[in-house]
Amino acid sequence: MPLAPELLALVSAVAFASAIVGGMGGFGTGIILTATLTPILGIKAVVPLLALAGIIINCGRFWFYRRDFDARAVRLVLPPALLFLVAGTLLYRRLDPAPLSIVIGMVVLAALPARRWLHAHQLHLGGTGLAVGGGLFGFLNGIASGMGVVLISLLLGAGLTGTAVLATDTLITIVVDITRSLIYGRLDLLDGSGVLLGGLIGLASLPGSWVASLLVKRMGHKLHIAIIEVLIAIGGLSILYHGLRAL
Repeated sequence: MPLAPELLALVSAVAFASAIVGGMGGFGTGIILTATLTPILGIKAVVPLLALAGIIINCGRFWFYRRDFDARAVRLVLPPALLFLVAGTLLYRRLDPAPLSIVIGMVVLAALPARRWLHAHQLHLGGTGLAVGGGLFGFLNGIASGMGVVLISLLLGAGLTGTAVLATDTLITIVVDITRSLIYGRLDLLDGSGVLLGGLIGLASLPGSWVASLLVKRMGHKLHIAIIEVLIAIGGLSILYHGLRAL
């Protein structure tokens, strides 16, 4: 999947900008990158390389919030997430690109009202809820990139706030992305060019994560969430549109 220099510059700029968005809210980076890269590379190529890029993106993000992660939430969410990640990846391998884009677009768009519903009802999930939600998060990560909105909503529902949400989210996502990359490589879904492009995207995101860490305490919560939701809606609609066009 070699890209022209101007496209590489565009992808790097989008990676930097999306890392700022994701670094402030814990989600959005994968969705923005998926929406940008899908028309260029196709959804079947995008998901594996973003799994690799996600390792670098989230390692950089975790560094800035490393002291605040919630160990209990990690222990409850991570095992079922990894288990159901395998099931989602096997389904991803069998799906055709067009239906896959449609499914991913619908999942992304559905995450918006789901997050609002959790917030409006001020739900606090217990251990069972975290484990079940972790399984759902893992399964969706097997078939799509940008499912951080699911994990963030889950952690907020468990009562985590502020940088504890961001730190816990990134630590879980790092382990999930490492596992995804290994599975994709094993299934020959991630080739050498995908590794190089994924690494470039990850490296280009690191300055964005640093900028996000400076901004995270300075932006009003409501404005921040509104911006993120608009970007998620645009990304979901874009993925859905390209899937419908490909039918």
